[in-house]
Amino acid sequence: MAISTRGIDQALAPSIPALARVPEPFKVLDFDGQLLGDEPNLSTDELADLYRWMVFGRALDERGLQLQRQGRLGVWGPMIGQEAAQAGLGLAMRPGDWVFPSYREAIVLSIRGLELTELFAYYRGLYWPADPARTGAFPIQIVIGDQSLHAVGAGMGFSLQHQPHVAVGVIGDGATSQGDFLEALNFAGVFSAQTLLFVQNNHWAISMPRSRQTASETLAQKGLGAGVTAVLVDGNDALAVYAVSQWALERARDGQGPALVEALTYRIGAHTTADDPRRYQPADEIEEWRARDPLPRLRRYLERQRLWDDDAEHEARADALARIDRAVEEAEALPLPSFDSYLEAANGRS
Repeated sequence: MAISTRGIDQALAPSIPALARVPEPFKVLDFDGQLLGDEPNLSTDELADLYRWMVFGRALDERGLQLQRQGRLGVWGPMIGQEAAQAGLGLAMRPGDWVFPSYREAIVLSIRGLELTELFAYYRGLYWPADPARTGAFPIQIVIGDQSLHAVGAGMGFSLQHQPHVAVGVIGDGATSQGDFLEALNFAGVFSAQTLLFVQNNHWAISMPRSRQTASETLAQKGLGAGVTAVLVDGNDALAVYAVSQWALERARDGQGPALVEALTYRIGAHTTADDPRRYQPADEIEEWRARDPLPRLRRYLERQRLWDDDAEHEARADALARIDRAVEEAEALPLPSFDSYLEAANGRS
């Protein structure tokens, strides 16, 4: 007797993979900066530094946009609204860890020791002047998602050589639609790479909304098919991002396998200065996420702990702008490289 449609559905049910539940974003603070549970193990100075880096990132973003509009930088990738995701990740990394960034990770790169002069030199159109051996910060990747492969390859190397380091690949949500990302995820799982793939899900891949990139309810769930442990975190909660990043990094460092972290955030500004988001991003959606600004969220928490006030805010912003403007002056004083030096850099010679 032929099996009916209903019968085949019932017969196949035990053989069809299914997710038990859709993950909820991990949070430490609510939107008003109230503590929801245990805070990560950070000293009072480290908590203040976490917020100070976010203030620095906001000031850097504002200055980067101004410099590009003045014709002093070729392009700038705004990061407004994503400061918590970057600062939390950057501070959780250890010396000796490597980061393979996209063009929106200026805070992470600065925390890891990349000189701002070198960053501005790059955005002025020079080749990457920084030495990855010194900072662990590798060149900004323009090809979408390629850094996933680089990070996994480095993580495989750390594992094979029994080195206590982790390679971090930072990508956007759009990169998870690329074959390079899926291949990297598969290799990470198979070879137990000491790698963290950190996805800043800011909801937009240029003009392509997250809802049209994948039918997966979250990007974190993509780790399941590759056997890679994944976590969904509130990317606008700096304390939550730090806690999750530290957990994932130490887990990989101890040889317990790679991790995929999806930091749920939002791109308040343009994709880059070559883009006009007003043509496709709904204004009400932008305002909804603007109200979730990660800076006031952490500042309110610090103020309740008596770790921050208006004077500290003013000092942090003034220090950031002075540091940024000094780096701009130094970068603009650098001589233009000769054609031969470009060839030497391309061939790995200095």
